[in-house]
Amino acid sequence: MNRTWFCFGVLLVALAMVVACGKPPQEDMDSAKAALEEARTAQADKWASAEFQAAEGSMNDAQAEMDAQSQKWMKNYDKTKQLLAKAKQDAESAKSAAATNKESAKQAATAGIADATSALEAAKTALKGAPVGKDTKADLALFSQDLDGLATTLTEAQTAMGSEDYNGARDKASSVKEKADSIKQQIDEAAAKRAGAKKKK
Repeated sequence: MNRTWFCFGVLLVALAMVVACGKPPQEDMDSAKAALEEARTAQADKWASAEFQAAEGSMNDAQAEMDAQSQKWMKNYDKTKQLLAKAKQDAESAKSAAATNKESAKQAATAGIADATSALEAAKTALKGAPVGKDTKADLALFSQDLDGLATTLTEAQTAMGSEDYNGARDKASSVKEKADSIKQQIDEAAAKRAGAKKKK
C-alpha cells in the first residue's frame, strides 16, 4: 500500500511539473512587449536602429517559440522564457542606446549651428569690408545673394533642431559653414590681390 501511495505521489509531482512547464509565460511576454514599446517610444527605431531591429528579432523568435510550444501536447516554455528575457534585455539596450545617440546628435548639431553662425558672420563682415570696383561689383553682388541664401539655410537648420531632426540640422549647418568659409576666402584673396596691385603702382 505504501509503495502504491509513493508511486502515486511521484506521479502527482511529475504531473505538476508538466503543468508548470506547460503554462504559457504570459507575464514574461507582457514584460518583454512593454520594454519593446518603451524603446519604440524613445525612438530607438530612429536613433538606435540596429539595436532596435535586434530587439524586434528577439521578440519574433520568442513569439515563434511560444506558438510552436502551444501546438504541442507536452508543452515546455523554458526556451520561450529565455528568449523573452533576451528580447527584454535587447529592448532595454536599444532604449539606452537611443538616448545616448540622440543626445550626441543634439550636441553635434548645436555645435555645428554655432560654427556655421560664426562662419556666416565672418563672411558678411569680409563682404562689407571688400573694396568695390568695376571689376568686383558683380562678384560681390553674387556673394551677397549667396550669403542671404546661406542665412535661410541656417534658419532651416535651427528649425530642424526644434523638431529634433538633429542629423538634418547638423548637415545643413555643415553646408552653411563650408560655403561661408569658401566665400570669405575668395573675398580675402580678392582683397589681397587688389592690395598687391596697388602697391605695384
